[in-house]
Amino acid sequence: MGKGWSVFFGVSLLVMFVFTLAAPFYGWWLPEAVSSFAPEVDGLFYLILWLVGFFFVLTQVILVYAMWRFAGQPGRRAVYTHGNHRLELLWTAVPGVILFGLAMGQIAVWQNMKYQSQMPAPEVTLTVLGRQWEWRMRYPSDAARFHWSADADDATIRDKRLQARSWAENPEYDDVHVANELHTYVGANTRVYVRTQDVIHSFTMPHMRVKQDMLPGKTIPLWFKPMRANTRFDPGTGQLRPPASPADAWEIACQELCGGRHYAMRGRVFVHDSKESYEAWLAHTRQQQFRRVADLPSVRN
Repeated sequence: MGKGWSVFFGVSLLVMFVFTLAAPFYGWWLPEAVSSFAPEVDGLFYLILWLVGFFFVLTQVILVYAMWRFAGQPGRRAVYTHGNHRLELLWTAVPGVILFGLAMGQIAVWQNMKYQSQMPAPEVTLTVLGRQWEWRMRYPSDAARFHWSADADDATIRDKRLQARSWAENPEYDDVHVANELHTYVGANTRVYVRTQDVIHSFTMPHMRVKQDMLPGKTIPLWFKPMRANTRFDPGTGQLRPPASPADAWEIACQELCGGRHYAMRGRVFVHDSKESYEAWLAHTRQQQFRRVADLPSVRN
């Protein structure tokens, strides 16, 4: 086929490159960022994307040129070469320096997201239990139970954190239980303790730019602060206001293959437009939960 392969590969790569450039204009891109640290995460993503994209395009252009320039010719023998040590050192050192720079640049973002010592005082606390194949959310009946004031000393903060972890691992009788629904309110520092009942799951909220693996035997804290609301609770009807558009139906997904119904392990994030709306929903849900318990037939020995 001679130089035909170089044309085939060149056209194929060009089509993929054009589709990649067009993707953001057709909605084939990142979901809307709605958490406080999402812009920092997206900044790292785009930095890595442009660096990798530049070197990908460069290497593919060289590949297609080499396929065209040095296409096989009947009767012509290939020239043997041992290589160029300086060139090999260069293309090893340059990626190494770039990767080191990226590693150093992401430290501040990683600390802000993952280090428990950097997590702010929570206004909303809950625990999420992953199991095949659903999310089980549990909320304390007192929404501000594990919050601490700005002038709290280290001992108080440490005690609050220990209390929250103990609560996450030991359910209490008046906790509020919900399946596949994470509720908080706009502007609230939200602390989530994730656990798994069985295999490894990966708790992911794409719009919040949150992803945390759940490991058996581990209770892992994470946090986020939503900057935009997508719902409101109406105490009169006991109903949540539906999202203004399908794009506002923010998903919870599992990003770790966890079994045959992994695809169905999905939930929703409900960010209330006010603290009052969230607390009204929490009180209503707790009331409904205990009403159902009271309606159960008594068990006699």
